[in-house]
Amino acid sequence: MTLMNKGVLYALLTAICWSTSGIFIKSINQSALVISGTTSLIGFIFIYGLNYKKIKINKKTMLVGLVQFMMGITFVIANKLTSVGNAIVLQYSSMIFILIFGCLERKKKPYLYQSIVIICALVGIILFFINEFSFDSMFGNFMAIVSGFFFGLQFYINSKAGTDTTSAYIAQYIISISVMIIFIVIKGINFNIRDFVLLGADGVFQTFFAALFFAKCIKLIPAFSANVICMSEIIFAPIWSLILFDERFTQTAFIGACVMIFALMLNVYMDYKIKTS
Repeated sequence: MTLMNKGVLYALLTAICWSTSGIFIKSINQSALVISGTTSLIGFIFIYGLNYKKIKINKKTMLVGLVQFMMGITFVIANKLTSVGNAIVLQYSSMIFILIFGCLERKKKPYLYQSIVIICALVGIILFFINEFSFDSMFGNFMAIVSGFFFGLQFYINSKAGTDTTSAYIAQYIISISVMIIFIVIKGINFNIRDFVLLGADGVFQTFFAALFFAKCIKLIPAFSANVICMSEIIFAPIWSLILFDERFTQTAFIGACVMIFALMLNVYMDYKIKTS
């Protein structure tokens, strides 16, 4: 197998690992705070154990950590209330917020292609809410968009000088674990073997294997290729939810998902074209 093919394989494995998040969340009978805190504990053990000499906690890393915590907790809530497919696709509304943050910083209007991306993404989002009559599903969709906002804010802040991604993850884990402990002290917790195993598997897949595969793929293939392949999680996640939970997109939500994916691919392609021209 060539190095390029290995890189593609690692990127695909990364996407598969990422795409399992909603499946685990849906299957675990615990609150969002416990799920987030437990997986963060596993992530803390792995990442801190491998990078403890490089960790630097300051105001900026704590800010990014808080943003990432909010992104994670709202995504867990979204998966609990709406379908896995809806949650993962709507979280990618993050591209809208990234573009808006960039335009506000430059104090300039978006480029034509960025305007098209924003309009397409907004149309896609609206389509997800058509024919949704359940309050829980609508609120879950809304929380997925809120998660997308924090997802975009995370990327925006991390792009600034002086931000250390690894330290920010450690800050996020500390916040998640602390909130979970407070929740358990106040509310108590009732663990069973099934939840324990699923929480452990979720933590290992999301924080260890995904990070390992991504680190390998990014060294073997161009960042653009890695980005596009890894985004296939938005295709894998609905497939797993269909197989395991018989969750299906509504007709309008399916069209909305296609529009969102088109907007996402257009944005990635145009960014790549501009950077390489």
